[in-house]
Amino acid sequence: MTKKIGFIGIGLMGLPMAKNLLKAGYNLKAFNRSKNKAEPLKESGAEIASSIDDVVKDSDVVITMLTDDTAINDVMNSSNFLENLKSGATVIDMSSVKPTTATKHGENLNLKNINYLDAPVSGGTIGAEDASLAIMVGGEQKVYDEAEDILKTMGNPTLVGPIGCG
Repeated sequence: MTKKIGFIGIGLMGLPMAKNLLKAGYNLKAFNRSKNKAEPLKESGAEIASSIDDVVKDSDVVITMLTDDTAINDVMNSSNFLENLKSGATVIDMSSVKPTTATKHGENLNLKNINYLDAPVSGGTIGAEDASLAIMVGGEQKVYDEAEDILKTMGNPTLVGPIGCG
């Protein structure tokens, strides 16, 4: 079974990252507040979600690639996000946020039987396009192992420690 991936944040980095997931054959549903930014992914086979709850409800893995702590807090604290995640799903936050923000969200999601990895990236838009991003991952080994193939479609992941270390 191919994992269903929900991708939130189709900007300068998120767009090429999502395209690489689609090239690798993943079933991807994308969401962006400005829907027009996600539209180009249709050509590559993505489904475009109309809301946060729509993008997460059937996803096995949800990837977020947002601008900052405020944006990630808005999504991860939203009832539309929290109440529609599948039990046992994995959330991978690839945004650059403070370790305390990652730890808070990881603890909150784990209480709801949702796995979490913080996985910020380095390499800029060229690295995102070339799938050569350096991906520093914080989280549990077991969760990392299950998500490693997905992460490898976007770059070079390395587990660096527990949640908050990414």
